Amino acid sequence: MSQTGKNKKLASFNCDQKMWEQFIARCNSKDTTATAVLTQFIKRYLDGSLDDLDKIVSNDLDKRLDSKIKARVEEYLEEYLVASNNSANATNQTILDICSRLDKLESQIKGESNSNETGAIPNLANLEQKVSGMAARIKQLTEAILKIQDYLNNQLKQTKKSYNNSYYQRST
Repeated sequence: MSQTGKNKKLASFNCDQKMWEQFIARCNSKDTTATAVLTQFIKRYLDGSLDDLDKIVSNDLDKRLDSKIKARVEEYLEEYLVASNNSANATNQTILDICSRLDKLESQIKGESNSNETGAIPNLANLEQKVSGMAARIKQLTEAILKIQDYLNNQLKQTKKSYNNSYYQRST
């Protein structure tokens, strides 16, 4: 074997099958081989003839990374918003159930007060206790609803802030 035969190195790399087949076909149509074209490319790259290629490849890679990162962030936000909406829907349903129960209690109290108007004085103290108990419970429920709303609003703000900060840090 000659000296040049010993110095040769088999190279391999990954590329799309269709692109490789098109490359081979184009080499054949130009009466050359893939090995000859790639060897010539490597020589030109090493001697600096293809310096602009570094800029093209680098910009292309940055764009692909940016688009992949953006896609993943959007996917995450969509999943988070769906989860938040499900949580908000459950909270809204709970609030509606509580309102329904309060309406029933109120109508029961009105019904009792109408039927007991003749004996209203003895039952007045009992009714006042029920009303003050209901008022206290309504106040607790109102405070709980406000806390839930604040929590959900803060969660959404934190998610947006986290997304904006990570996007800002990456772009700088």
